[in-house]
Amino acid sequence: MKILVLGAGAIGSVFGGLLAKGGNSVCLVGRKPHLDAIKRQGLMIEGIWGTHRVHSLAGYESFSDLKAHEPLTFDVILLCVKSYDTEIILRELLTHYPEPCPVISLQNGLGNIETIEKLLGKEKTIGGRVIFGVEFIEPGRVRVTVSADKTVIGGLPGGIQKGFVKSLASEFTASKIPAEVAEDIQRYIWGKVIYNCSLNGPATLLNVHYGALLSSESSKHIMTKIIEEIFVVMKHRNIVLDWRTPEEYQLILFDSLIPLTFKHHPSMLQDIMRHKRTEIDALNGAIVEMARETGTDVPYNWTVTQFIKSKENLA
Repeated sequence: MKILVLGAGAIGSVFGGLLAKGGNSVCLVGRKPHLDAIKRQGLMIEGIWGTHRVHSLAGYESFSDLKAHEPLTFDVILLCVKSYDTEIILRELLTHYPEPCPVISLQNGLGNIETIEKLLGKEKTIGGRVIFGVEFIEPGRVRVTVSADKTVIGGLPGGIQKGFVKSLASEFTASKIPAEVAEDIQRYIWGKVIYNCSLNGPATLLNVHYGALLSSESSKHIMTKIIEEIFVVMKHRNIVLDWRTPEEYQLILFDSLIPLTFKHHPSMLQDIMRHKRTEIDALNGAIVEMARETGTDVPYNWTVTQFIKSKENLA
C-alpha cells in the first residue's frame, strides 16, 4: 500500500516505520528535526516490540513539499496529529488533494472522526482505537513502552467498504502492529476516552507513570469519580459500552488495564514537559462540554481540565 502519515510524532512514527519495514511505501509529514534525523540515520523504533531501524521512509515538512515530490495518489492516510490540529490539517489536505483517499484517525480523544466525516464524508472515514504507548525519545528515535490490547479500526455505518478496512487491519498485523476490525468503532473510542480521562490528567498533575496512581487511595478516589461522571454523560448521549456500570469499568481499569501499562508516562505529561499544548480539550474538557449541554455537573473532570490548562500556561 501507498501510505501517507500526517503527524510523524511518536505514534505516527511507529505506524509509519513498521508499515514501511513491512513492505509498504510510506511518506511522513512531520517536523524538520525528526525528518532530518530519519534522513541521516533512519528511524529507530525500540522497546517491547523489538528494535528496528527503518531507512525506507520519505519525509516532508509540508503538503507543498510532498506534492512536489510524490504522486497525487495514496491508498490511505493515517491521521496522527494532535486532536486540536485535526480540522486545520484536513482543510489543508483538501487544498492540495481535493479528492483524497480514505483517512483513518489513530488519535486520542473525542471529535476526530466526526471532523473527518464532516469534511470528507463517511465513505472516507475510518476510526481507530490505539492502546499501545510510545515515547518520543529524540529526533529519529521512538520507544514502544506498553501495550494493553490490539489496535481496533472500523468505518461508520453506511460508510467505507468493510473489505478495505479489513485489508488495512491485515496490513497492520502483517507489519507487527496487531489489529482487528470492529463493527462499532465508537464503542472502542469511548472506551479509550474513559481510560485516557481517568489516567492522563491525574498522572500528568502528579508527574508519575500510570501504575503509581494505584499506590494512593486519594488518586484512586479521583479516578473513580472521573469514571462515574463520564458514565453519567454517556447515559445522556445513549453511549453503550461493554461495562454496564462505572464499578465494572473501575475493576477492569485497576486490576487489568493499569497493570498492563504500569510504567507508561502519558503523552500529556510529555507534552507539558516539552512546553506544548495538551489534548485535554478532547478528553476531560470534552466531557465537561458535553455535560454542560445537558445541565450535568462533572466537578472532577472540570477540575482536572482547569489544572491541566493552568500547567500549560505555566510551562
